Amino acid sequence: MGRRFSFYPYQRTFAKPLRTAHGEWAVRRGFILCVEGESGVGYGEIAPIPEFGSETVKQARTFLERLEADPELAEDAASLAALPCCAFGVSTALAGELSMPRRHYDVASLLPAGKAALPVVKAQLARGYETFKWKIGVESAEVEQAVFLKLVALLPTGARLRLDANGGLSVGDLERWLWLLQRHAEHVEYLEQPLAVGQEALMAGYAASFGVPLALDESLHGAGGLRWLEPGAWSGPLVVKPALAGDGAALVERLRPVATQVVLSSVFETAIGLESTLRLADQLPELNRVIGFDTFGAFVDTLGFLKSAPVIGAAERAQFAPDTIWKQLLYLT
Repeated sequence: MGRRFSFYPYQRTFAKPLRTAHGEWAVRRGFILCVEGESGVGYGEIAPIPEFGSETVKQARTFLERLEADPELAEDAASLAALPCCAFGVSTALAGELSMPRRHYDVASLLPAGKAALPVVKAQLARGYETFKWKIGVESAEVEQAVFLKLVALLPTGARLRLDANGGLSVGDLERWLWLLQRHAEHVEYLEQPLAVGQEALMAGYAASFGVPLALDESLHGAGGLRWLEPGAWSGPLVVKPALAGDGAALVERLRPVATQVVLSSVFETAIGLESTLRLADQLPELNRVIGFDTFGAFVDTLGFLKSAPVIGAAERAQFAPDTIWKQLLYLT
């Protein structure tokens, strides 16, 4: 018996549109892939974000339709190299069950942009969250910095903020932010991707001058981004979205030398993509930074499986059966 591939598309509506420096994101589209073969059944997820340099949803669908007709395409490295989300989904679907145990992971709470973050951070502190991610570059720097000061005033000792600009700051605004963040270093873990892709040297210089850690995100994904995952290429955190980063096994090997710098980040995938990502992380014992997967309450559906919590537990993960997601999509199609 040869392998057989099939897929279903999904469309998820955000409970509240996600506001970033790129605008609002209201609907998430992607695909769940199933492979059946002599060794059993495997599932993977393809969740494109073209703004991060991945293939489009249309390109992914075209590949998946071809894959259904010709399963040998799963071995076509040249085709998959240009389709990183498809490569991730295919490789994780084919990987099968790992023998190594599952780990638990602390989770950073995702705050809404602007002043809406203030009541949320209070509620999330009460639930046990200690790390928070907040989108900036959505409103003016003056407005956001006033909110920032209120946010840090609410944080207890040990709690920290990750500020994410999605490459949307001007150089002038970056300087204004760094002067402010310097004075609140005890509550700032890092500032993520303040400038656009291609301005990495400038960002590195600012990080060294101000002593504020700057993380790369968008710079890692898309054409040429993998060079920043080479040991010593970047001194700060590396925000890696595995679902956008190609073949899963190859990614694990690439991340081993820089695992202490890696922050795993969500692309608002379903539970299948999440567990695929965490199974990769289970293979990297030195990867110990709080992960960015506070996405379970972001949608008005049940494709996330877990509930929002400050820890994703190993026992809860072990209870997840990917065919439950597949069956949901089957009934919806």
